[in-house]
Amino acid sequence: MKEKTKAISIKAIPDADVFHVPLLQHIGKPAEPVVQAGDEVKQYQLIGKAAKGLSANIHSPVSGTVLDIKTITLANGASIPAVIIKNDHKDQVQLPLEGESSTAKSVVEIIKDAGIVGEGGAQFPTDIKYSVGDQKIDTLIINGTECEPYLTADYALMSRFTEELLKGINIVNSVLKAGQIVLTMEEQNKELEEKFAPFLSQDSYKNIRIKILPDTYPQGGELQLIKSVTGIELPKKKLPKDAGVIVSNVGTIYAVYQAVEKHRPVISRFITVSGEESKNYGNYEVKIGTPLSHILKTLDISAGDATVVLGGPMMGKSVSDINVPITKGSSGLLFLKKKDEYREHCISCGYCIEVCPMHLMPLKFNEIFRTGKYEKLEKYGLNNCIECAACAYICPSNVPLIESIKKGKTKLKELTNAVK
Repeated sequence: MKEKTKAISIKAIPDADVFHVPLLQHIGKPAEPVVQAGDEVKQYQLIGKAAKGLSANIHSPVSGTVLDIKTITLANGASIPAVIIKNDHKDQVQLPLEGESSTAKSVVEIIKDAGIVGEGGAQFPTDIKYSVGDQKIDTLIINGTECEPYLTADYALMSRFTEELLKGINIVNSVLKAGQIVLTMEEQNKELEEKFAPFLSQDSYKNIRIKILPDTYPQGGELQLIKSVTGIELPKKKLPKDAGVIVSNVGTIYAVYQAVEKHRPVISRFITVSGEESKNYGNYEVKIGTPLSHILKTLDISAGDATVVLGGPMMGKSVSDINVPITKGSSGLLFLKKKDEYREHCISCGYCIEVCPMHLMPLKFNEIFRTGKYEKLEKYGLNNCIECAACAYICPSNVPLIESIKKGKTKLKELTNAVK
């Protein structure tokens, strides 16, 4: 389904009148609000400061007035504090990222100030990922392997902002000093090699090479990429940097370029709007905090009886409230044909085990969750699941595997916290 949007260049979605900006758009703790109701804010202004530990800064996408700080519900069902901003449409700007970037430490500090998190997966704070200390990084992998159906925003980024992406790669490697840099993309997108060829022949980018990978899902997963590029199959509890590898999505790298070269923190991202029930298709730049309802109105799309998915069809979240906002981790907005699904009992066919890229046993997760023996989930490696949904896709009985996996992780976390 990528052919619907692949050739469409990136356009900007006009700004909404009101933005709902979540203070948690990353793994870890919510950012702490540094504004309050009634405050006037400018575009790019810090409105949420990273909490101590694992967290990330949040910035205002527009200039305007803070209406409230209240709890909202995200697409994944989580209740999160958010800054509600009324847009004054005056585009008054405050650029806070004036730090120099002559050293690896100063570049990481700019990345931290900009609130950059991984845009291709779990939204891990990028400054923490790049803080490798004395560890030697042998390989930097730039993930352009957009393997989920429908999604083409990364393709559009690589096509339109080719040189900016390459400059971002060099900025990142000024920190990591990797021996080799590999930009990955799928076979179906190999025509992009022609876009990169004139640049890769230049001395500035001669240390970057492209690796074409098969059109296989979930080829873009971090551990799957590492194995495809380096041949290393990481043990489940070993971090990539401990094996001398760092993986970053192309969107993350572009955000680094914007922060270091243009002094702009993260206030927007690229998404794909698609699906067989969508009236319009395309790749769009959308401000963080934009309600989905504003996108639908702007593009004259009616949700109707469609299943609305924020993200890709495999790893995205089905949404029932079209007022949920775009976040730093939103890769797509899909309108899919609603299907009547009949849940059957597991027939122990083993297909879910065969397709699992992490070599897990999804059928056991479902069984354990149903019987309430949550303590056994850890034994079967539940937390190693990357939630790619390949198991749910292949299951002939429509067993709610992903549902039991996600709920099981919540139960397992509750058990772990209770022990602490």
